Amino acid sequence: MTLGEWQEDKPSRIVENLLAGNLPAEGSVPDRAEPLQLILRGFMPALLRLTGKQDILDWWSGYVSTYLERDLRALSQISSLPDFRRVMELAALRTGQLMNQSEVSRDSGVSQPTVHRYLNLLEASFLIHRVPAFARNRGKRLIKSAKLYWTDSALAAFLAGHYDEAGLRTSREVGGLFENLVLQQLQVPASLMSPQARIHYWRTAAGQEVDFVLEWGRSLVAFECKLSDRPKFEDARFLNLFLSDYPECACGVVVHTGSNIARLGERVIALPWTTLGVGT
Repeated sequence: MTLGEWQEDKPSRIVENLLAGNLPAEGSVPDRAEPLQLILRGFMPALLRLTGKQDILDWWSGYVSTYLERDLRALSQISSLPDFRRVMELAALRTGQLMNQSEVSRDSGVSQPTVHRYLNLLEASFLIHRVPAFARNRGKRLIKSAKLYWTDSALAAFLAGHYDEAGLRTSREVGGLFENLVLQQLQVPASLMSPQARIHYWRTAAGQEVDFVLEWGRSLVAFECKLSDRPKFEDARFLNLFLSDYPECACGVVVHTGSNIARLGERVIALPWTTLGVGT
């Protein structure tokens, strides 16, 4: 579910407006949700009726156990469920990163071909989502490997061992998990478009990166995710580079955790993450 569906709000049209170059007016929006709480809780429909922290943890524990012991066996024969879970946990620790299967193989002690097969099974069962690189040729050397995200940020947080806000807030994984949360909100409006919009990421060989590029036909919108409630002009530096390289891009967006909509340039705007999944 999206945040809007959770709150029984109308679907957001922000993505369609951004693709058309219609940037929202500056100002504040209702502060409806704390992102770290939702990263840990998740958006599965069954969680709607749960309120206690332990109840939520128990639900995710049961979800993973059911997947390993029943759903996975319906897809394929797995010789070692502990190895499979270890690969899941290592993949969760790499949420929002380029997927290096050799590294996961080394850290898990599972052969690289088996890691490759396990990741394909996770993708086939809709638990992970690999975001491909955006690679319209502009003469710049670009990274082409996919980045790994999860269907629900809470599943990734649970597998990575994050059970409370205090630990999550100071972890090195928190940025990737926030990106995962933003991706969840973007995927729904993208999928409702006809034809569906596609989501990529963009990264140069020099390390310049834009978290998400939404593509609909020849139209583009670029998104940079910042786990901060006070976005700065500096946060838009790679968005400005992308806009320079791809002048057909309608605008760049800095997605943040605050409650203010603010211009960061002629074609760059800072938006609270909640605006992506709630009717506007």
